Amino acid sequence: MESSPSSSGWPPSHPQRARAPQLVPRNPRANLSVEDITVKLLGAAYAGDIPQFKKLAKRLEKEGKSMEEAVTGIKDQWNRGYGPLHYAAAAGKVEMCKFLIKDLKVDVHTTQTLGATPLIVAVQFRHSAVARLLLVHGADPNKAASNGVTPLHMAAFLDTCEVGDLLLSKGAYVDPMWEERTPLYLACQCGNDRMMELLLRHQADPNAAVLLEHTPLKAAISAHPLRGVELLIKAGVDVNAGQPVTPLMVAALAGYSDCIKCLLKAGVDANIPNDKGRVPIEIAAMKGCQECVEILFPVKAPLAKIADWSIDGITQHAKITRSKPQVWEDSKPDFEADGDAAFSERDYAHSLTLYTKAVDTDPDNSTLYAKMSLCSLHTGDKGKALDDADTYKGMQPNLSKSCYAQGAALILVKEYGRACEALMSCLHMDFGSKPTDIASR
Repeated sequence: MESSPSSSGWPPSHPQRARAPQLVPRNPRANLSVEDITVKLLGAAYAGDIPQFKKLAKRLEKEGKSMEEAVTGIKDQWNRGYGPLHYAAAAGKVEMCKFLIKDLKVDVHTTQTLGATPLIVAVQFRHSAVARLLLVHGADPNKAASNGVTPLHMAAFLDTCEVGDLLLSKGAYVDPMWEERTPLYLACQCGNDRMMELLLRHQADPNAAVLLEHTPLKAAISAHPLRGVELLIKAGVDVNAGQPVTPLMVAALAGYSDCIKCLLKAGVDANIPNDKGRVPIEIAAMKGCQECVEILFPVKAPLAKIADWSIDGITQHAKITRSKPQVWEDSKPDFEADGDAAFSERDYAHSLTLYTKAVDTDPDNSTLYAKMSLCSLHTGDKGKALDDADTYKGMQPNLSKSCYAQGAALILVKEYGRACEALMSCLHMDFGSKPTDIASR
């Protein structure tokens, strides 16, 4: 949405349940202030209590305040700029939404602080009936939040095919870009093959990408739904796009033999090197994936640097290369790249060690702290995960991935209030969190 929808973890994979505003009167015996009445009004919208909402709206009128003025004036910490229609949409209260739109003439395009419409909120919380109602009453399916995320980005990320089909039937553009990502890219990244099929049926461009690292095919391979890769190939995707890290290179790095077979059948070029001069068969051998080496061997032209051009010879060459990092890099060791490789093998302890070495040589690389936090989460070191996430957030306060890493760590240490705040910060920024393509998978 990666990423709202730089960017996934917004929205979270399992969106937080919207919570009703809680009224805490300063003096139970005192008359309620305009702010207190407004909080109760928003709570009634969330609860779907139309009679109570009407009473509170009349009380505001007596106080000389319009509903819009009163809502705008709320300054409490819990407030995210939601109006009554946002709260009703978040809670899935169809009748309340209908009342607000038809009787009170609330604009269906009203936006909260960061530009999210009630339609985006309804899609986020998977309320298809509310989304349908809003669209029937003129909600624009292409109206994006201020960060660029559209309702279709959100539906693609959450794999809500019913809502996606509804949006497309109402004129949603199938290939809007948010942070160089289309809805199809997000569906591929999350392995949502049903949504991929829906988008491709509506003529989504399988090759749409502003940055070569964000191609739908590479995202699908990283998520490893073979069905998704097959769908993209059938739709005419360029199987060699994304150089120097081609889709075949991604599959070889991950050791996905089934994806490699599928790509070869589609005519992929196995001779395209990466920026280090390595070809996919070398990468597969370096990763120790013998099956991938055997699959790639018949289609790869011999390499002059490997004297014994055989499967055994390639394997032996890879072993020697692995033992000499300077040969692999032709320079000083790249601890971050090695850490990424270890992470892809789920060797989180080793990848943490490598990332720590990388920090020693590049202390200003904020992404390393995000990667270390992820490793610590996987190894169960909650304290270090939180420390690294906080460090990363301090270095990159406006990136949602920092908020998400911090939120994940806070959940593990049971600081749920702060975790919710961190994750909701992600919600307003992006949903393609990406310390690396592999790590995000």
